[in-house]
Amino acid sequence: MEKILILTLIFLTACTTSPASYFDTQPAAVILTESSTSEEIQRAMLDSAVTWKNVRAEGTVTWYDATGTQPTYVYHEQVWIDQLTPRFRSLLASDGSPVTLKFSDGQKINIVNMSTGYVETTDLPEFARAGQFIPPLEEGAAYPNPLWGQIGTPLSEMMFSANFVQSKGTFKALALETIAGRETLVVEWTYIEKTLPTFKVWLDTHTAVILKMQHFGDDSTLLQGERVVELVAYDEIFDPSLFALPADLPQFVAPTQVGSLPVVTGAGPTSAQEAGELYFFLQPRQAGKSIQLAKVSGVCVYDPAACPPMQIVNVPFAFNFTINALSWSPDGRHAAFSYSDNSNGTPTKLWLFDATAGTWTSLAEFAYIDPPFWSPDGTWIAFRTQDGLGGEDVFVVRRDGTELKSVSANLPVEGRPYIMDGWYTENIIMRSALPGASGSIYLVRASDGVARPMFDTLLTKAQFIAAPDASLLAYDDYATDSQNHALKVMEPDGANAVTLANFAGGSIYPMTWSPNSRLIAFNYYSSFSSGDPKAEVYVVGRDGSNLSLVYSGVTVGRLVFSPNGEYLLVEETTSPTGGHLFLINLATLEKKILAAPGLSMDYDWYAPSWRP
Repeated sequence: MEKILILTLIFLTACTTSPASYFDTQPAAVILTESSTSEEIQRAMLDSAVTWKNVRAEGTVTWYDATGTQPTYVYHEQVWIDQLTPRFRSLLASDGSPVTLKFSDGQKINIVNMSTGYVETTDLPEFARAGQFIPPLEEGAAYPNPLWGQIGTPLSEMMFSANFVQSKGTFKALALETIAGRETLVVEWTYIEKTLPTFKVWLDTHTAVILKMQHFGDDSTLLQGERVVELVAYDEIFDPSLFALPADLPQFVAPTQVGSLPVVTGAGPTSAQEAGELYFFLQPRQAGKSIQLAKVSGVCVYDPAACPPMQIVNVPFAFNFTINALSWSPDGRHAAFSYSDNSNGTPTKLWLFDATAGTWTSLAEFAYIDPPFWSPDGTWIAFRTQDGLGGEDVFVVRRDGTELKSVSANLPVEGRPYIMDGWYTENIIMRSALPGASGSIYLVRASDGVARPMFDTLLTKAQFIAAPDASLLAYDDYATDSQNHALKVMEPDGANAVTLANFAGGSIYPMTWSPNSRLIAFNYYSSFSSGDPKAEVYVVGRDGSNLSLVYSGVTVGRLVFSPNGEYLLVEETTSPTGGHLFLINLATLEKKILAAPGLSMDYDWYAPSWRP
């Protein structure tokens, strides 16, 4: 109780600052009206940073899950930004309790986990000292505010409205409304390639700072997120203590004591065949260039001196829509891939890629197809379909395209829609996507569609991931009351659950087994939902031994073990160099970025898979 009280006092005390005292030079006059043109609105937002020297804001950030499988996240944020110093402070809270405190005195950046008291300190980069930054408008390029890049929170980004005006589109003035006591112009923005608005903003008519923002899905009818400023003040005098570590901050012990220790004893492959091949997508950063599928020999990981050049893989379609990683058969001969070769994105085809011949064969076609899964023995490919009208189904097909059939008819109707999590032996693991923390997990047999509950009792509706040898199931056991996460393994019948790691708050995703079923790699986000994520990748033995922190980053997309389990591939989507792939030697914990002749750092690399 004492701990909660102290943290709450820190949060409440931070709300107070000195009374408003304006500088001699007032913010430049920027008056937006209902008759403002798209060009005038864009220019005002680009120049917004010069209309204020510092700002204090407080508000609420809400994220909605479009799939209906996750809860709505609501965060309260307070932020203080002094552009000229430069100094900042951001405080995030959930359910009235502080979550993350991040601040800079102009020299150092400190990030405080308010649940554990853990403090991480880094230098403020020189490029962040940009003052009242106005980004240039360049075709195919974007320049986020350098100081905001170090803050990274949703509400603070609204203070730098220029971040949202560097793509082609149209701003449409709708009306005047009052937000946080300020007059605002309501504006819709529509991307040049869309017909419906992507977001709506409420702009302070005198500063062009965003005081309210709504994000929409592709159809512009589904609200994905909302940020609302409840208090805003410009050019106050800030007390220097705002940007210093609170003297009474309690120091807590991290929930899980871990080290960074070697995980395996590595010997390396003896042939290129054992090393396998890495497949991933190249995302150009310049307009006019296309996404490409690339492959790099696994030899480049183990013996850089013998690394052959990167190769581009030919595909019979253009990459215009959401891309997922290739799903490889256990023998590595084929990959399954769902993608549309139609310009409007539907129907989707299930493709079979023959890696040796370089050919692509269409096995099935539906309105929409989710990423496919291979059965452990390589005889079936399972995939979930959607009709775009709320209907869904699960199919299986053999790699030669025969025996295509639906296998979800025997699942209880009241649980629809269902999510497919993967395979356990000859069965597909399915769970209901309906709201609710617990429910039945089902096994659906591929051969005849027979469905049965996986366990005798109701369990948390978590994603259960079967070890390759089918001996254990790994899952994240989340406690809604305490918001604690426990990474656990248990036997397939639900018995003998063992806790491998504990974390307070945050989220665990993704997780994966090593090919020999001895190790589990997983990523822990300490504050993913706050918009200021910190990613920590761990590897742990199946018995809970040797829990080791092997990688720290910002946002991790996929984790992939090498075929022999000696390396872990980490997809980092927001590294300092962009979206790139990093390799962890689990015998030495050495980290290096993937490299090969012809592989350019000027592209983002994503959706990796490792062909065995």
